[in-house]
Amino acid sequence: MPKDNTLSRLRTYGLMTMAAALLGTTALAQDVAQVPRERTLVMTPWGDRTGSFSNIENFNPYLISVDQERNIGHMTYNEALFYTNMNTGELVPWQALSYENSADFMQATINLRDGVTWSDGMPFTSEDVKFTLEALRDAGPEIQGSAVHAEWIDTVEAPDPLTVVITFTKPAPRFVANEIALSHDDLYPILPRHIWEGEDLADFINYDPERGLPMGTGAYALVRTGPNQMIFDRRDDWWGAATGFEDLPGPERIILTPHSGDDSMGQMLIADQVDAGRQIQKGTFEAASALNPNLRSWNADGPAWGAPDACTYTLQFNNGREPWNDPDLHWAINHAFSRDMLSLIAYEGGMPPAEMAFSGYMTDVWLQPDGMLQASLDAMNIDNQSQDLVDERMAAAGYTRDDGGVWSKDGEPLDILLRAPEFIQPLLAPMAQQLRDAGFQAREGAFDDSWRTDMLNGTFDSMIFVHCGSISEPLDTLQHYHSKFGRPEGEPVPYLPAGTRYNNPEYDAIIDRMLAIEPSTDPESDYMKDAVAALEMVMADMPEINLLEELHVITFNQTYWTGWPSAEDPYAAPYPPFDSFNLIIHGLQPAQ
Repeated sequence: MPKDNTLSRLRTYGLMTMAAALLGTTALAQDVAQVPRERTLVMTPWGDRTGSFSNIENFNPYLISVDQERNIGHMTYNEALFYTNMNTGELVPWQALSYENSADFMQATINLRDGVTWSDGMPFTSEDVKFTLEALRDAGPEIQGSAVHAEWIDTVEAPDPLTVVITFTKPAPRFVANEIALSHDDLYPILPRHIWEGEDLADFINYDPERGLPMGTGAYALVRTGPNQMIFDRRDDWWGAATGFEDLPGPERIILTPHSGDDSMGQMLIADQVDAGRQIQKGTFEAASALNPNLRSWNADGPAWGAPDACTYTLQFNNGREPWNDPDLHWAINHAFSRDMLSLIAYEGGMPPAEMAFSGYMTDVWLQPDGMLQASLDAMNIDNQSQDLVDERMAAAGYTRDDGGVWSKDGEPLDILLRAPEFIQPLLAPMAQQLRDAGFQAREGAFDDSWRTDMLNGTFDSMIFVHCGSISEPLDTLQHYHSKFGRPEGEPVPYLPAGTRYNNPEYDAIIDRMLAIEPSTDPESDYMKDAVAALEMVMADMPEINLLEELHVITFNQTYWTGWPSAEDPYAAPYPPFDSFNLIIHGLQPAQ
């Protein structure tokens, strides 16, 4: 398809005009010390939440309703025990040095790094880790991570200040790797016991400037919070520099500033007002980088500028509702789609087709062309737009075409309302058209924030969303169809991308076996046999339709800062909400 040069020119002109209007609008309050722009890193929040900040005096990192940890806390005042470079699988010890699993996987021992301190100078010890893990284990559903910690953690012991011993409720060969060290956007920072002890985890706001709150072990401290700016200044007494573990990070100040969406982000990047943050669309990036040559993304060349983020775009069905729990209906809708055309129309070819929520991070090991998992996927004939297969499956589901050619049952047309978060909106129009071409009544829903609440509580029929799953092994995705996520309507799911509310006891038994053993690519291993069996069982029901692999165009501005990760230097995954973005903060150097 030829590039739409008119659209490109219009987009470029609009961005250039708005950039000129926005230049020079940022100013710091007089009560905050001045730091030059060339020593300041400016970020925006990730995702589709636009406008001024809310909950500006609540820095509780575990409340699902508060975004501070995901937006900025994990890269400023909080740190992790371990990070993982998802590009290579390499473990990067930070607050901790190492960990070991017991032979029966019923215990894990974590060895902490000596010399780590909280920002008030108090030592970071095993008692802090014990306190945090126990608090999460005992917390209610409003607390991020409570369900997984309650499922797996039996007891936590601190035999000495630098040793933590976790005893599990059942064999847990991957708990530390997946829940403590993964570096994705499940953020579980260790809390300072001497601050949080005696506080209600669900009510404590973790904000008191006179007490130095929010408090962490990170290299930055909050100096100002407001609806339009949050400012964090470097702590030159940071423990990492004091012990010789790491140099002080380059930015002397980090500012979090709001955005107003895709075009707004492009405008700010052109004007050098921001250095990184929200994802932007492929066309926006190309228009912006034409005006500011210091902008780059993960890949040096397009059309796929972005990096994998371990997620796919998926049409998620509510399998707790009729008729949306019918496998024949799921498969019929699947065969209405051309994934290649969806990518081309919605993202100018920037996102590759996906048949299952298996990330590009695991391709080389688990999805080789001659491997068992890939062979199983190939045999399913998933990515095949076919009207004949649509007709066959819809007939099996009891539908016929009415006089207008629309699929109906008992005189009522099947109505498919397509809804999505703002950042997936480009998919709605081409998906709706492909569905209509196949005989479905399909409508594009108006965008509003109700999608999140509806998905959380199961008050929806279908939703276009992300499935963030497998990074290092297939189980990471396959377990999301376990019935522990299949909550009744009205009861929140513990993990939003696992919101299909699929229930299958036979499938549960396979996943339970896999959870108790280590991953193996050996075709004769119990793990691989169960992985194939689980894949084939769940895909026979197809509780959701995976469409495209999410390769966000993450834009880094090199005007003021160098050292950003890239495909040529993949020392960390490039996504701002990932725990490992702290590694990027420590990798930046001034460009001027």
